[in-house]
Amino acid sequence: MLIGMDVHKHSVFVTEMEEEGNVKDQYEMSNDDESWESFLSRYSVYGNEIALEISTTGKFIARKLRNMGFSVHIADPVKLDLIFNTTKKNDREDSYKLAKLLRLGELPEVHLPSKESDDLRSITRYRKSIGEEITMLKNRIHALLSSYGISIEATDIFGKKGTAEIDKVSKILSESDRFILSSILDRIASLFHQERSVEDQISRMVLNNRNVARIMTIPGINVYSAAVLISEIDDISRFATKEKLASYAGLVPRQDQSGNRDIKGHITKHGPSMLRFILVNAAHIVIKYSKRLRSKYLSLVRRLGKNRSIVAIARILLEMIYTMLKNGEDFVDEIDSLTERKMISMQIRAKNPSPVRKLEELMKSIKKNKDTMKFINEKMIRGAPKELFS
Repeated sequence: MLIGMDVHKHSVFVTEMEEEGNVKDQYEMSNDDESWESFLSRYSVYGNEIALEISTTGKFIARKLRNMGFSVHIADPVKLDLIFNTTKKNDREDSYKLAKLLRLGELPEVHLPSKESDDLRSITRYRKSIGEEITMLKNRIHALLSSYGISIEATDIFGKKGTAEIDKVSKILSESDRFILSSILDRIASLFHQERSVEDQISRMVLNNRNVARIMTIPGINVYSAAVLISEIDDISRFATKEKLASYAGLVPRQDQSGNRDIKGHITKHGPSMLRFILVNAAHIVIKYSKRLRSKYLSLVRRLGKNRSIVAIARILLEMIYTMLKNGEDFVDEIDSLTERKMISMQIRAKNPSPVRKLEELMKSIKKNKDTMKFINEKMIRGAPKELFS
């Protein structure tokens, strides 16, 4: 039996299709534990294949079905739209299309990562979002100071020189802008603390992960970067060659081939942007420590320029990681003392106490603050003249 599912937060529409292509049944069920128990009792696990679209809810349901023992296929919704270029779209039709493509062997499948990789992916992407927020706030500080004709020359405005400059020039700001500057600085300090806490948690999660330790033998890749790479790659065995991994990461050139013409352009940038982000950052550092990669970089610069050469090194680095994970090897130009320092740092950070508070406590704290503000506002309104609200 082939089954297509259109999954929503509260409901699921199911299409049953026989191997010959006949629709046996179509129905809607609730997305709750009781309904899934009935679903399991209705179908024998063996011989049934299920297709559904990837989404937040779809991913959860896919894992649930896989844990039940079903053969689950996850479809890429973007490619589905390209295949079925039609305005007719409803739950019944969508579930039918999934079952049909599954029967024809033309379902555009995507990989369903393991629960461990998915958890690691969530926290590393959250860590990146904190960094992006810090950058945004730093830019706001630069913009605020620029409105007074002030330019901070220090590379890091939170370094010793940078903070001294800000403290010196803040005296000429208006009272409101000093308040804004103080508020932004306070927010950034809080985000720095969160960033450290998240990295401590990442260290706890990957402390015994041999693949993370192996990738950390590369100069320029620390525990956070290694965790990103492992979570985004997931199971290395799903890539038949290093070229396929590079293609998944979007680090291969676009190709326009027709007849005798074969034009290669910029990289495709398909696949997870986090993977490219980490690899390009690592490439800038690894060329300073690895003689062979620095030599390769210098030979590329003469033909391609700096930016394109760094991207090329990022691809070479990813292909080296493929070989390392496939063969269980450490980085060929590993610096033992540097790797040892990184490993010790990870072990120390993993032992830091987790600052996680119970959700119940956090919700009470939020409610208390909201109730306090509500009380103050109501008291102010009661004591105010009626003319203000007329």
